[in-house]
Amino acid sequence: MSVLVMSLLLIGCLLILLASVGSLKLPDTLTRMAAVSKASTLGSVIFCLAAALHFQRISLTVLLVLAALVLFMGIPVSSHLLSRLRLRTARKYPLQTQRNDFETDGR
Repeated sequence: MSVLVMSLLLIGCLLILLASVGSLKLPDTLTRMAAVSKASTLGSVIFCLAAALHFQRISLTVLLVLAALVLFMGIPVSSHLLSRLRLRTARKYPLQTQRNDFETDGR
């Protein structure tokens, strides 16, 4: 295994570790969702890149690039939509956040 592939795998592991630490340490649900969705997505995409560099087969590389695109476009968008839905239902189920960018302050 080449040094580049091993370093990409290490970076991917560190990003997923960062996402798990963020899910434990951040103060509220919405910031946890943001940390987990961004860091774990980037870590997974880097894993796909490392696998494509390791196996070096064009058919597998195409599949890995497509998988990385689906991950890159799907996870952050769905996390954003879930957080928006959670903010909209905050009246029914109170939401404890430190900051709410969607709240109007009378302006």
